[in-house]
Amino acid sequence: MRPTERLSADHRLIEQVLDCLDKLTHLSATSGALDLERAHRALRFLAEFADRLHHGKEEKLLFPAMHRCGIPDNVGPIAVMLNEHDLGRAEMARMRTALLKQDAPGFAAAAGSYVEILRDHIGKEDGVLFPMGEERFGDDDRRALEEGFASADRELLGEGVRETLVDMADRLAADLGVPHGAARSQAPRSHSCGLWCP
Repeated sequence: MRPTERLSADHRLIEQVLDCLDKLTHLSATSGALDLERAHRALRFLAEFADRLHHGKEEKLLFPAMHRCGIPDNVGPIAVMLNEHDLGRAEMARMRTALLKQDAPGFAAAAGSYVEILRDHIGKEDGVLFPMGEERFGDDDRRALEEGFASADRELLGEGVRETLVDMADRLAADLGVPHGAARSQAPRSHSCGLWCP
C-alpha cells in the first residue's frame, strides 16, 4: 500500500464520523436536544484522529516530502490544504464552545461548517493532491513516508490510542446507524478546488 493510500484509508474513517456528526445534528434539530455524550465522542475523535494524527502526518511528513519533490508549500495545493486545516480547527473550537454551553443550534452550525470543509478537503486530497505527490515520489520518498507514518501513531497519540479511537468511531457509527468507513469505496468526488487544479 502506498503512503497516500494509507491517508485515504484514514479519510474513510473520518468520513464515517462526519456522517455521525451529520446524524447528531439532524437528531438534535428534530428532538430539540443535543446528545452531549455522543457529540463529545465525535469531537474527541475528530480532534485526536483527524486533526492531531491524520493532519499531523500530512503537515510533518507528507507536505514536506512533496515540497522536496518540487511542489511549493507557500502557494498552490499545499498552502490551500494547510489553510483548510486551520479552518477546520476553528470550527472544532466553535463546536467545543457550543458543547460547553449546551448550545445545540451553535453546535449544529459549527458542525455543519466543519463537515462541509472536511468533505471538500478530503475530495481535493484524494482526487488531486495525493495523485500529484505519487507522480513525483521515488522509492526512497515512499519508504521514508512509510517509516514516518508507522511511528507517527505512537509519537503523535501514544501507544494503542489509534486503536481506541478507531473503536470509538465504530461504536459511534453503530449507535447512530451510520455505515462503517471500511464499507465505503473511494468514489470520485466533485469539489471546488479553486485555481490550483491541474
